[in-house]
Amino acid sequence: MGREEYQELVRSLTARLRRRGAGAGAQQELVSCSVLAANAGHNRDWSWPCDSEVGGFNPYGWNATDQARFTAVWCDAADDLVDELIEAYGAMWPWVCPSQLLTRLPDVAGAIRGLTEHRMIGQGHTYRDKPDSVYEHAAMYGAFHAARSRRVWPDSPRQVCPLCRAPFTGGQLNPWMIRQFGPARWCKQCCTGARDGNGALHTPAAARQAVVALAAALGTVPPQNFAQSPVAFDLPDRQRDAIVTAMAACPPAKTIRALHGTASWLDVLRTTEIVGDAWRPARGTYCSATDGHPCRSLAERTIDDWLTRHGISHQIEPLWPKHPRFNPHGRRRADWQFTDGTYLEYAGLNSDDYVAKIQAKQDLARATGIRLVVITPPDLANLTAVLGEWIPQSR
Repeated sequence: MGREEYQELVRSLTARLRRRGAGAGAQQELVSCSVLAANAGHNRDWSWPCDSEVGGFNPYGWNATDQARFTAVWCDAADDLVDELIEAYGAMWPWVCPSQLLTRLPDVAGAIRGLTEHRMIGQGHTYRDKPDSVYEHAAMYGAFHAARSRRVWPDSPRQVCPLCRAPFTGGQLNPWMIRQFGPARWCKQCCTGARDGNGALHTPAAARQAVVALAAALGTVPPQNFAQSPVAFDLPDRQRDAIVTAMAACPPAKTIRALHGTASWLDVLRTTEIVGDAWRPARGTYCSATDGHPCRSLAERTIDDWLTRHGISHQIEPLWPKHPRFNPHGRRRADWQFTDGTYLEYAGLNSDDYVAKIQAKQDLARATGIRLVVITPPDLANLTAVLGEWIPQSR
């Protein structure tokens, strides 16, 4: 069922119920029917009900032995993190648990990955020979059953999309939507529209206008992968709605570059006068943050600007101490350092072994006694959750 057909069905059902003078019960029936219609009869529920032994995915043979070994490395701090995720994401929380463990509780994540590397858990998984895949699965199912053993949480509630007014449930959203857009707020159609963009714009002028509008909504420079970038949910709802609307109105980056006759996203940003301080070296995009710090990517600029905006003092590119195994030449650098000595690194998830790369950074930190915080792309949606403890109390 297409978007227009779906919206027409919702309007039709609404009008029918209004003519009948329908009350709250009938309105609830409208929501249920509309959700079913939107899925064209295939009402796949991606949520994780606490009264289900299966959850929202495929257990891949996860068994009692797996759970027992997982529970042995679980801890109270991990329970606290899960409680926080349930509060924010409801019944969709397991979809973000693997990445949150990596950045918030790296020791727990490392222990889980150690179990996968030694083939002690998750050996029923289709990709059992890929530790990163098994880690993702274990961090969801192990945490899910650990949480079920001690608490309950509500099913995904029915709600109304603030953009198109279509009714939906959070369980109707695909996992990537939760990971990119945060807790359920927009319907499946609007999330898909924001990712796919507007393919109907065919003039450079219209494309430039759309990119400028997107930059204004974001309040920062839009990266080339804006269609896949997380939408920060520590922003006001009104701004978040504006960002998703602007994403849906903007053509895909490939189309924008083609309309401008360039292969460079930086050229697009210069043409639209969104940036004038960036240049492209052999690798990456160098640009200046608001405080003048050079950044190797627009994602780094987003983080640096966030630190400045929240009054967090920071230095860039501190050297890691030499270490015979993890930094034998003493040339490795972190991305930022806070005044308390904490190092901060941004790790793009651009390879199949990203978990191993993050683990290597954390191994170096443990070996040198330095506290390390690693930011991954999903964390850009809520930097306050990861870095909030460094915001000065006077703010």
